[in-house]
Amino acid sequence: MDFRVLGALEIIGPDGRVDLGAPKQRALVALLLCRAGQAFSADALVSALWGDNPPRSARKNIQVYVYQVRKAFAAAGAPDRLHLERAGYRLTVNPGELDIDRFNELFARGRTELTAGDAERAARTLRDSLSLWRGEPFIDLPDVEFLNRQAEAWRERRLAAEEARIEADLLGGRHPEVVDELFCLVRAHPLHEQFRAQLMTALLLGERKTEALAVYDHGRQLLASELGIAPGANLRRAHQAVLSGKAPGFPAAAHPRSEAARRTVPRQLPRGVTDFVGRQAQLSTLAAGLARAATGGWPLLVLTGAAGSGKSALAIRAAHLAAESFPDGQLYLDLAEHTGEHALGHLLSALGRGPAEQPTDPCERRALYRTLVADRSVLIVLDNAANESQVRSLLPGSPRSATIVTARSRLLGLDSAELVELGGFRSGESARMLLGRANAVEEPDAAQYAEFIADACDHLPLAVRIAAVRANGRALQEVARRLVSAANPLDELVAGDESVRARLSSCYAELDLIGRTALDRLGTLESPEFTVATLATLLGTSNGHAERSLDLLLDRHLARRIDDHGNPLRFALPKLTHHFAAGLAEDAALSKVS
Repeated sequence: MDFRVLGALEIIGPDGRVDLGAPKQRALVALLLCRAGQAFSADALVSALWGDNPPRSARKNIQVYVYQVRKAFAAAGAPDRLHLERAGYRLTVNPGELDIDRFNELFARGRTELTAGDAERAARTLRDSLSLWRGEPFIDLPDVEFLNRQAEAWRERRLAAEEARIEADLLGGRHPEVVDELFCLVRAHPLHEQFRAQLMTALLLGERKTEALAVYDHGRQLLASELGIAPGANLRRAHQAVLSGKAPGFPAAAHPRSEAARRTVPRQLPRGVTDFVGRQAQLSTLAAGLARAATGGWPLLVLTGAAGSGKSALAIRAAHLAAESFPDGQLYLDLAEHTGEHALGHLLSALGRGPAEQPTDPCERRALYRTLVADRSVLIVLDNAANESQVRSLLPGSPRSATIVTARSRLLGLDSAELVELGGFRSGESARMLLGRANAVEEPDAAQYAEFIADACDHLPLAVRIAAVRANGRALQEVARRLVSAANPLDELVAGDESVRARLSSCYAELDLIGRTALDRLGTLESPEFTVATLATLLGTSNGHAERSLDLLLDRHLARRIDDHGNPLRFALPKLTHHFAAGLAEDAALSKVS
């Protein structure tokens, strides 16, 4: 199991997250984790949970909380974790399962490595320890004084770990990288003398002696006015070092590689499609948008379309065509594989900052990223974005850089984004791709069968490409026959690890319950066409609620408007989406029978 207290309380069991329920139940578990492996008496729990004014039913309440928590653990695949013993309640936590224990172990190891003189290893170990912190301990339980005191003690250890990690960075010659961080720490903890002394050392090593003396003078005045004391020994030693111009034990005053010398020019674009077909209008739109970077136009282009519509292929094609206009490099990131801070870390590494040089604090990492691209002209491709929040922290701060984002959703929450919609191929494009890729046997009516197959694939690029692969060594007539005779054409649109059904399944999984229910019910219709009133009847709700459900499907390109001037409120599921939804409805019907 994974017990997390360095932030909001989280517990992950073998079968998923443990739902701890109400705040008092969460607080009970938090208290037990503060004494992991040791018993917590009922009286102590009552005092910790309610202070001096517990309810008369306090002991009974604790019994109920324990019962509910045990149920939650069992549901997550972790029964028999919470025990009642003579001395009280005990939560079993195995070695390595609690994040504060892992932090303490790494912190102790890092200090040992630092004492032994291995600054590089110590810096890595201490960074690993600090990476376990997700925020303030028990930030979701602010009203329990016992937890507040425990959190304060842990915060002190975190500051000590920060001190040790910065000391390792200074000994490793990374003073330029920690100066800004130390300024932030001194502002946040103005009476913390060690951070102030380390900032003075970093400034001295960077040959910024005047600033270092100003930092000392400000600290001296602050200590006198706030606490009525003089600077301590560490701060006085740092002051003497600045006056002498020497920092004993640290690398001599900085002669680091210049930023220009260490600058990495990334070339990360994946291999493009060799037989790219069509999409000339969209390529022109993307090219015009990217060209605005030359005049500082902050280009942000969102390429959106249905699953399997070829968004990634088009984005990579456009990026390759525009690459020469971005001399400082091209970055590529698949957000389906890299999320959150891992995505940002990947980009920082591509820009020449390895893991050891990246700040642990998320805000500082984002600031470093913007700094590294601030004076550059970089093209960034963010593929397979799930939502706006994935994208925002990865957008460059340079107006001469450009970003292409691909997403199934329209990402309407992104400011100043230009939307480029991508539908299916046009009829002739589909057949041309199929005939160009398929290594089919020769037959007199190949073009006719190619058009038929493309239509059965609803001109969806992924489906057409899979059909072309399946045509290798066969007659196109055979491929067409199998598509027509299949109980569900999606059964035929499979090639290796690629399938249209898998793409639609992943898109379905991204919907909320409302969207999934709407698609399930539409799958019961024989025709893919429907109206808002039809959907409302299927859902047993009002037209207004049905429209909101429909909006979810339209945004994900799982439904589309029918261009009918006589009835503007007619819609349809794309042909293959309708087959997928019909399969869902059939599975649901079979499960009810069984």
